[in-house]
Amino acid sequence: MKICIVGSGVVGQATGRGLLSMGRDVTFSDIKPAVIEKLRHEGYSAFTIDDLNNSSNFDYDVTIFTVSTPTVNGEVKLEYLKAAAADLGRRLAKTTKYHLAVIRSTVPPGTTEELLLPIIEEYSQKKAGRDFGVCMNPEYLREVSAKEDFSKPWIIVYGEYDQRSGDLLSLVYEGFSCPIHRVSIREAELQKYVHNLFNAAKIAFFNEMRDVAQKSGINPDRVFRLVAKSAEAMWNPEYGIRDFGPFQGSCLPKDTRGFLTWAEQNGWEMPYLRAAVETNEDLYLKTLYQQTNL
Repeated sequence: MKICIVGSGVVGQATGRGLLSMGRDVTFSDIKPAVIEKLRHEGYSAFTIDDLNNSSNFDYDVTIFTVSTPTVNGEVKLEYLKAAAADLGRRLAKTTKYHLAVIRSTVPPGTTEELLLPIIEEYSQKKAGRDFGVCMNPEYLREVSAKEDFSKPWIIVYGEYDQRSGDLLSLVYEGFSCPIHRVSIREAELQKYVHNLFNAAKIAFFNEMRDVAQKSGINPDRVFRLVAKSAEAMWNPEYGIRDFGPFQGSCLPKDTRGFLTWAEQNGWEMPYLRAAVETNEDLYLKTLYQQTNL
């Protein structure tokens, strides 16, 4: 099986090198000649995108897109990924071999099927599900440990266009011992964003609480370590993810509102906690309205 990595930055190189260590046949590609030259100097098979596009023989089985999708002025920019999809379509037009396109870049739900897949079909004049497969394979690589994270993943998730697409990607990951979950493409796209947003939300929450602790003369590190052991939301991975509606009961509503009032009376702003309280109260009112109008 021959694999082409499109986009040879941190994620692309960690992915490609990890697959090489598993015995896969991997070629790197990138729009930057300097990146390709460095990879070649290190002994890797590497080509610029222009080299790939100008080649008359495109015999790869899988293309993995690890192309940048930056957020600019609050909007996800997909121009690089769209260009990469068009390039792949042009290359697929030159071959009759079934091919798998794997989106590993972080993209909003719907991007793969509504935007990228049609681009590949347009430029290749081929049909998804018949002539080529499509998968969305989120990455969970930390920049400081990307190589190790790929080699020893704690989970692999991929969204598959159809079973044939997923089966071929399963061969790419053959030999990895972690749990592998096959879902729909949209589920995989959303899962990666929820993954990142939850991490961001947790950091934001504890940063806000750290500020309150320090202003109160309390050691936040000692408190947070105990919270990590006591709070069910920390040690129970199922906590909060089930569809039980707004948080209710005798503790959470009164304590969130009470702590918010206490902090604000001390002159400390708590936008994160305020948002949580107001969001929960809005959901409670909507739920109550729905129940009384059944």
